[in-house]
Amino acid sequence: MSAFEIFSDGAADIPKKEAQKYHITIIPFYVSLDQKTYQKEIEELSLDTFYQKIHKENIFPKTSLPSVQDYINAFTPALEAGKDILCFTITDTLSGSFQSANSAKEILKESYPHAAILIENSWAATGSQYLIVREAARMAQAGHCLEQVHDYVEKTKQYSRIFFVIGTLDYLEKGGRIGKVASVSGNILSIKPLIVLKNGEISKAGIVRSRKKAMLKLAELTKNYILQSHLHETDFVATIGITDDKTEIPPFQEIIEKALPSLPLLEPFQIGATIATHTGPMTLGICIVKKFEAYLKEQQK
Repeated sequence: MSAFEIFSDGAADIPKKEAQKYHITIIPFYVSLDQKTYQKEIEELSLDTFYQKIHKENIFPKTSLPSVQDYINAFTPALEAGKDILCFTITDTLSGSFQSANSAKEILKESYPHAAILIENSWAATGSQYLIVREAARMAQAGHCLEQVHDYVEKTKQYSRIFFVIGTLDYLEKGGRIGKVASVSGNILSIKPLIVLKNGEISKAGIVRSRKKAMLKLAELTKNYILQSHLHETDFVATIGITDDKTEIPPFQEIIEKALPSLPLLEPFQIGATIATHTGPMTLGICIVKKFEAYLKEQQK
């Protein structure tokens, strides 16, 4: 067993079976559909209900980050068992979850002064955060210590990317996350805005006029990124994320596999309410992270 336990906030959208397989504890965000009542994502508000509501009732939901007490409640049993803590949060440019977790850390250090409590700002979200957490958990299961995992995370988060297409800019605008993509006219002439998340920032990656062209362009962006990194496809791990229209997964996966035949591609996952609150429905993307084996290979050179 590892001498430390791994946690992540719910923004990582880690599939339940993956969280169980790698012993990752999820600390959920809260989502509100009426601007008043907040429910824990997945635990109290299912994704089916969430997507049905925003489709049928044209709702713009709100999110609330895990509280300091939520983090304290999650960390305490591990600390009581003599374990150290490794916790991942969504990039601090999109949420205050990182600050909330750090506040919990400072409170808990008073009672557990000898415990290591590392709060990792992932510089990522949804699938790219999921992949970083998964790689860290794989390292832990392979017997690597907390310091080695932390060193890997600090390096690999610079290589994480999400290339995605959204259905409309309305949700980014409503959530105040429009930022560097504000100049993309996503609501004119059926233009589909392409966006990239890297180093904790979202920015525009182009525009296309159909979902099929968007899929082709996302594959092209991913391939170009790998070429520019001077690494091989097999040095990465990737996954496809979708909000609500799962029928787009097979054609997109086929395009990715044709463009990047050697890229390890995990089972697709569903983007959760925390992220979809800001991107809206009809979001589709590919998330990619450098594997820990590639990091170790570089260390040995």
